[in-house]
Amino acid sequence: MEMFEWYMIRATGTVAYLLLYLSVIIGLYSQIRKKRKQKVTSTLFLHEALSNWALLLVLGHVGFLLIDTFISFKWFEVLIPFNTDYKPLPMAMGALSLYFLLITVITSKARKKIGYQKWRKLHALNPILYILVTLHGLFIGTDFKGIVLAVVNIVPVIYIGLILQKDKQKLSVTQ
Repeated sequence: MEMFEWYMIRATGTVAYLLLYLSVIIGLYSQIRKKRKQKVTSTLFLHEALSNWALLLVLGHVGFLLIDTFISFKWFEVLIPFNTDYKPLPMAMGALSLYFLLITVITSKARKKIGYQKWRKLHALNPILYILVTLHGLFIGTDFKGIVLAVVNIVPVIYIGLILQKDKQKLSVTQ
């Protein structure tokens, strides 16, 4: 049964990362649409749904780590940063990523109760989440190597930069 858990650990981690990646891209895209005074309801819905699914898959990732018999993690080794002998820094990055994602999803659901400004400040911390989870995957994952992660992360930044540059040029032409 070990191989099943191993594949599920990898699959849930990889798919969760890709969903988070898409959520980030769509979140950035919705901000561009908002600045252009375009409707963002559907893009924000998709952004939030992708984050929710990413969280569910991360919880599955943790669950499969806990039932895997190859390393036999205890719950505190997985959920408490720096509390394991197995690759402590990447494991800590994974645990911290989980907590950042939980905070993001919970505060997004409670946005109206906590107030938009507080939520916005908390949401502004999400680059830390993305950096932590990317480093976690890079240092401990077996499916993504450095070049793949670099391409996956650099291409959207270039794309967003080009869109913003195009918007800036449009604004300067119309003024």
